[in-house]
Amino acid sequence: MFTISTSRATRMRSAWLRSIVFLCTTTLSLLGTGCNLFNSKTPASGTPSSNAGNFTTTVFIGDSLTAGFQNGSLLDTEQPNGYANLIAKQAGFQLALPLIAPPGAPAVLQLVSVGPPPVIQQESGVTIGRDNPTVQATDLAVPGHFLTDLINREPSAIPTSNEEIITDLVLGIPGLAEGEDYTQLGWAEHLSPTTLFVWIGSNDALIAAKTGMPSSMTPVAQFTTEYTQLMQALQTKTKASLIVGNVPDITLIPYLTPGTVVLAEFSASSGIPVAQLSATLGIQATDLVNPNGIAQIQAILAGKQAGPVSDGGFLSPAEIATVQQTIQQYNAVIAAQVAAVGGTLVDINTALTQLHNNPPTIDGATPSFAFLGGFFSLDGVHPTNTGYALLANIFIDRMNAALSTKIPDINVSAIAATDPLFPPNLPKAARRTHIPGAAAQSLDWMLKPHRQH
Repeated sequence: MFTISTSRATRMRSAWLRSIVFLCTTTLSLLGTGCNLFNSKTPASGTPSSNAGNFTTTVFIGDSLTAGFQNGSLLDTEQPNGYANLIAKQAGFQLALPLIAPPGAPAVLQLVSVGPPPVIQQESGVTIGRDNPTVQATDLAVPGHFLTDLINREPSAIPTSNEEIITDLVLGIPGLAEGEDYTQLGWAEHLSPTTLFVWIGSNDALIAAKTGMPSSMTPVAQFTTEYTQLMQALQTKTKASLIVGNVPDITLIPYLTPGTVVLAEFSASSGIPVAQLSATLGIQATDLVNPNGIAQIQAILAGKQAGPVSDGGFLSPAEIATVQQTIQQYNAVIAAQVAAVGGTLVDINTALTQLHNNPPTIDGATPSFAFLGGFFSLDGVHPTNTGYALLANIFIDRMNAALSTKIPDINVSAIAATDPLFPPNLPKAARRTHIPGAAAQSLDWMLKPHRQH
């Protein structure tokens, strides 16, 4: 877990700010330059339509998916593998990532052994912060941010929680040293982009996978109000061409394990017939079991807990349908608001569902959405290098079709060839089919129950 004590966090923040302020007020002053390391106060010229395909100043806002979060961490060696940086390389524009020093925030997960069962461990230690604290990030996406956070959450001079620390690492450096504490939306306006990528709302849905309860999702009425506010602000306060992603179906991710797989696995390991095990656990083949439910099953079979698994440990078919319906309502709001401001909608939901149902063959191998299947990294939520490359091509293909850009697609095969989590590159051994608890727990800081709406 990404845990830093309040006193240590305060000392870290104070040290970062002192070093940035010192640099800005001495070295840069001697050079006759200001401390504003990104020329953010020069308004972009043109209009959203005339800026279509203009990547002179390109900014990304969103959550962990846009930040390049991978293997349970925001880490300097993995952030460049994210779809945002891949698009920047393909289109030939500059993108400044808020690079986080090892072992990442939180500490990165490592696959020690594929087992069975697989052994996944979290690196030890705590990050010292940003590798590049004087660089103004233009990938402003913050892991853990809900839609409301993108609009309202500012960095804190003295962070007192993990969520505040990760927000500060992305948004507050070097901003706080310059007296500028903006939300993601505020920075998007302040940096005057010519092109702005927006992909937010996944956490508003993903919380249901964590809690096992659709009621924890952001209410559609609230989502509608906030998303309308976001799009109207971007339309009136920037001249950027808007590239906007919608919310994927979170019931497809390997963070959730199909009940049929769970029952078969635990029946094999316990010797209890599937029908009897299903009755004891209260788990049906059509359910989706989250890591909390897996932990409860293990406790029940070990005699440490009475059955059945609590409602928070799985999504029933009716709950799955509710989650998917709510996501469809979110996406209807997104589509309407993007159309209203003349933006370009990237239908990630449909594209990822198609990848799930009809995965491509890459160098003779077919990745899947299963745990260690090649598309998702060790945390069961965020893509592998190969998965991010496929995501980037979804954006690129849509831009080329809608904006007449001519950005070449990424060579996914070349990325898969060196992707340590692409199936052919894993040792040949049987693997457990559900995500291990240690891997899932690394995301607890991002999807805290107190974030329920």
